[in-house]
Amino acid sequence: MKGYLSISDFARLRNVNPKSLRYYERIGALIPAYTDPETGYRYYALEQLVEMDMILMCLELDIPLREAERYRQPDQTLDIRSLLQDGQHKAREKLVHLRNTMQQMEEALHRIEENQGAQRQGGVCRRHLGRRFILRQPFTPSGGELVFKQSSTEIFLRGQALGLLPAFTFPIGLIAQKRGKEIVTDIFLEVLQQKEGITDLEVLPEGDYLCQLKPAQALEHVDTLISDYFVRHAQANQVIITNLTVAHFDLKGQSLELQEPI
Repeated sequence: MKGYLSISDFARLRNVNPKSLRYYERIGALIPAYTDPETGYRYYALEQLVEMDMILMCLELDIPLREAERYRQPDQTLDIRSLLQDGQHKAREKLVHLRNTMQQMEEALHRIEENQGAQRQGGVCRRHLGRRFILRQPFTPSGGELVFKQSSTEIFLRGQALGLLPAFTFPIGLIAQKRGKEIVTDIFLEVLQQKEGITDLEVLPEGDYLCQLKPAQALEHVDTLISDYFVRHAQANQVIITNLTVAHFDLKGQSLELQEPI
């Protein structure tokens, strides 16, 4: 039809599927400029590419199309300024999220490379581990694996509420310390340092550790795992129990690593 674009031609200009245009019409986001009453064919004006670009921007920024109507004035004009301002805000949020994800992936890849040697050696080995930032709270090891999972959820939610960014691979572990004849255990969440002024964070210092691997099933009897360690290593004052970030994930559970600072 002269002066208008067919639905296929209009779709081709923005590389979208004609079925998508019919959906946008059904929800009222983009109404054809003209519909032939006899054939039902839909036609679009070239100027409607502005509306099409608005829809594509909303999709890119995860703005629900049914909410996009708030940018349309009562006289059907589009409030482009408000759309672009909201779009900027959404885009900044996505950039922050992508930067955080990149940081998590880079750290995980570093850990995988670092841990390959420990996997090959097996038994007890000496490793140099970097500084780690942790959020920690008391833990009762006699509760076994169920209590560990419940406490893991609690500390993860606590870290989330503080706006902390956890390491990529379920970075939750235990710290057991001798205090006289008593053994005190805390659960911890390892995080990437990305916020200033959070007093809850502590540091596991960089240094050399005696390390050994244990199967994940050992968490079923956490209290036994800890007490047996201090019986066999009478000179130890502290042991850290954490999962090992590896290149291949085992559905049966990740290996645990027991780390004693030396």
